[in-house]
This record gives sequence, C-alpha cells and structure tokens, in this order.
Amino acid sequence: MRILRCSEIIEDATDRFIELYGDRKEGPGKSIRCGMAWIADAKVVLMATRDQHKPEAADLRRVSRLIDLAEHLKRPILASLQLLSDVENGFCLQDIRNRKEFDTTFLKLISHPFPIVTVTDHSLLQTLDTSLRISDSLLVRGNGSAADFDQNCVKKGQQIIRNVDDDLGLKSSISAMFFQLLTVQKDDLVKRRKDRLRHANT
Repeated sequence: MRILRCSEIIEDATDRFIELYGDRKEGPGKSIRCGMAWIADAKVVLMATRDQHKPEAADLRRVSRLIDLAEHLKRPILASLQLLSDVENGFCLQDIRNRKEFDTTFLKLISHPFPIVTVTDHSLLQTLDTSLRISDSLLVRGNGSAADFDQNCVKKGQQIIRNVDDDLGLKSSISAMFFQLLTVQKDDLVKRRKDRLRHANT
C-alpha cells in the first residue's frame, strides 16, 4: 500500500505551485511543503508532508500560519493524506513535546470555513480511519470503486468520497470537487467535521 508522495501531489495535481516558507526566525522547515497552488479553475492552499517525514513543532507552526492565510484569502485547502493523519494522530496521542502545536493545527483545520480535499490511492481505502475526519472529500485514484466506502462515510458524517473521473483527469476532478463543496454553507462544513469526530469517538 502506498501514500501519494509529496512530489506526486504537487506535480500531478497542480498547474502552478508557489511554495511559501517559514519566517526568518524558523526558516523553511524540514518536513512540510506548502504554499499557493492553481489547479484547473481553482485557487487553493496546498499542504503536503515531505516523503518519510513527520511534522515537527516549527513545521506545524508553519502549517498553522498557512491555514490563517487560507482563511484570510477565502481559499480551500488541498492536504496530503499523510499530513492529516499525522496531525490527527499527534492530537490524539498528545505528544508532550509538540502538544501545543498539534492542538492549534488540529483545531484550525477543523474550524476552517472553506473546503478541505485529499487525494489518495484506492489501495489505501480500507486502512483509512482518523485521517478521514478532517477532510471534506477524498478523491481516489487507481482501479476499483469507492462507492461502497462512500456510502459508509456519508452516513457517518456527510463526506464525499469519489473516484477520480477518467474523462476529467486528476486536476479537473479536484477543481470540480472544490467548486461543489464551495456551495455548502461554511457553518455546515465545520459542523460535518465535528460530527465525524463525534461518530469516531462513540
């Protein structure tokens, strides 16, 4: 089973990507790539974990600032599955060293008033659990149908899981999903994420 590499997300899913680095005090960070991305007709903030890296405190602060920028610019977020999984697992485990940073990043993602979309491979569908709570939609690449999994998730938290449309291609599928989710009221997006968290804890 394979999670899409950071470079694949940037190269395959974007038409243009401008990386935004850390501040002068903290530098660019080691485990995260994030910045502004253009995907077909959508303008988004992209956040992805570098291959085989776990986010450190400085990286989480960088992500937190990017979430603030996304909200200020009214931009949705395209996040890598690994990043969302690391943030949620770090929040649940309450890593003492980075507890404040995990808490802040997790809560900002949950409260982001614009859509959050993730792309993954079909081979990973049956292993997904916590990382699905934050993402409003999961787009699935590869052979096999996400239909059965989709129904299960919709019942538990009104989440859209869909195969990448072969006719549209990856970029246009992502763009179309963002525009679909932008029709959902901001308060409803946040409520759905919180509902998924409650379902997962019952």
